[in-house]
Amino acid sequence: MFYTTSALTRLAAFAAMLVWAGGSAIAKPLLTNSQSTYVSACVEQDDTPERLVEICQLGLGAAGASDRQRIDMLDRLAWAYFDLDDYDASDRAFSELLELNPEAEPGLQGKAWILYYHDDYGLATELFRKAVSRKPTARNMAGLAASALYGGQSNVEEFEARMRAAMALDPEYTWAIRQLAWELSDQGRNDEALDLFRSAIEIDPSDSYAEYGMAFVLSEQDRWEPAFEHVTRTLELHPEFVAALSRRSLILLMLDRPKQALKDAEAVIAAKPDDADGYVRKARALSELGQRSQAHSVLEMAETRAGPSSYLLFWRARLLADDYSYDEALIHIRRSIKLDGADHFDHRLHAEIALWLEDRQEARDAIDQALALSPDAPYVQYVDALVMLAEGEFDAAEDRFDAAMEAGLSPDYLSDFLSVLVAEGRFVQAIKLRVRYNS
Repeated sequence: MFYTTSALTRLAAFAAMLVWAGGSAIAKPLLTNSQSTYVSACVEQDDTPERLVEICQLGLGAAGASDRQRIDMLDRLAWAYFDLDDYDASDRAFSELLELNPEAEPGLQGKAWILYYHDDYGLATELFRKAVSRKPTARNMAGLAASALYGGQSNVEEFEARMRAAMALDPEYTWAIRQLAWELSDQGRNDEALDLFRSAIEIDPSDSYAEYGMAFVLSEQDRWEPAFEHVTRTLELHPEFVAALSRRSLILLMLDRPKQALKDAEAVIAAKPDDADGYVRKARALSELGQRSQAHSVLEMAETRAGPSSYLLFWRARLLADDYSYDEALIHIRRSIKLDGADHFDHRLHAEIALWLEDRQEARDAIDQALALSPDAPYVQYVDALVMLAEGEFDAAEDRFDAAMEAGLSPDYLSDFLSVLVAEGRFVQAIKLRVRYNS
């Protein structure tokens, strides 16, 4: 085909325009510094995980790298794969690193983290110990603290000491800060946990996991308004954070916004259709909206999709009991307590249902199970006091009620307890108890 000079000029201009307009689509050179090699860029260059994988693979394929350089490149490659959630490729890179030097600290640490994220805490603890002995970094110490605790090789006190040592080595290591905060919350030290989560946010205002920690602990304290602020911030930072969506559904429910809670519950189900959590959130929202029959249907469907769990069966029993269907509720709570994961909440609800059905012996057996698991829980002590009233142990019941109040039971339960005393004909005791708490 023949082109005139003017036509060629127009074609050249058009080609230049395409290059200019589509410049962002042209691949960025892997080496951004003319003095770099793939070996040096792999170890030193800040880049995306995808590009680092490519750079480091080219570096490892180049001739002339020393074992030390190959170890550094394999370490960088492994963590790039880790950041891409390709844990198998990350594991292979760390294994290759350890073949070069079985005592190399980067390989010991990296392999330990892979084991940790696969819940193999025993082997992770062993490798973290070796890594700490080679080089006591914050990450090694924090990994050792967590894996030893979760693997049953240390207690909470040792965990806290190691985690605080990690934080002393690197005060801005937010993973260690958050892990310690979660454990303190589990121990009921919620104010300390909140302080730690706040410090993590001060270090990194974009830390969605610390924001979620704030929301979670505040909601455990029934501080629903500030909890909502933090869970909203969490989802602004991390819109696909399913646990935060679930927690926001709960918080909205507690703020008397069940329609919005229902919307979040639906989003949780869409994200995790084989998990019971979203269905429970949906059923609770529907129940608050007065759609009780539909709520029960949702939980029944959840069992076919997610399978039975103590969590799901607890809420099947709880919502049935709220509808005064105590016999059916008893069936499901009996199923719940036979499963792994049953806790003091299950046994406590079992005791309450048994009381409603006037089965004192089953109530006593159930609340004893709850007390064995959580003897200091205020509401467990309160239900124990109710069981004592059913057994005719009125003075002991009052003592147990006092203990529950001292442990933090809401004063709102005083009227309920007094009502049971009156129903049992203990009018004078009820009056004296009322006067004592009002004075």
